[in-house]
Amino acid sequence: MHQPDQLISTYEGIAGEYYNPDRHPTCSNFSELSNRFLDPRIRKIVTAESTVLELGAGRSSVAPISLARGFPLASLILLDQSARMLEHSRKWARQGVRLVIGDAWSTGLPAASFQLIVSSLGDPYNGYPLWREVARLLDREGICLFTTRAPEGAERFRAPSETTVAEFILADGSTVRVRSDIPPLERQKEVISAAGLQIEEIESLTAVDLTGPGRPSLWWTII
Repeated sequence: MHQPDQLISTYEGIAGEYYNPDRHPTCSNFSELSNRFLDPRIRKIVTAESTVLELGAGRSSVAPISLARGFPLASLILLDQSARMLEHSRKWARQGVRLVIGDAWSTGLPAASFQLIVSSLGDPYNGYPLWREVARLLDREGICLFTTRAPEGAERFRAPSETTVAEFILADGSTVRVRSDIPPLERQKEVISAAGLQIEEIESLTAVDLTGPGRPSLWWTII
């Protein structure tokens, strides 16, 4: 049955098919590029003693990398506001990962308790409240790895009045609209700096970096 178009605040409505590359190939392309950036950095940063938080985790990027290195997963927390998105990581809970349903803007987790925070494709909760919370959660030497779409790419597919909205066409034909804040790079840097964080590296990947067909563009920030 066709469902009416809707605006939702979480990814509950698209969780069932978000990772289906046939239904949403662009999401698949973004995930591939995001993981290509994150993988070598997570491998370099994470140790057996690291406390790690993955925000908006959905299907975790951190868990399989940590497991491949032989590290215990008990110090990894996966947080997502959508219970259905978090179900994509249910298998990791059986190996010690803690799954938490919560808001990236206000996690309720202890301050200064993480050496690494990872956010893969974090545009659904991007904004000053996110970076203020990241600054609160990181310890003194902590690092945040953050990936999102490039603003130039998003502008080609969005009306000027909808710069913070992304649309998904579902298998039943309905259109789901979700929050997706992708500001210009200079404004993004200002928001991060205003939270008291220092930007160490920015890198971009494009469609030429994909192993298969696609046309996404992403940029990444390491803090």
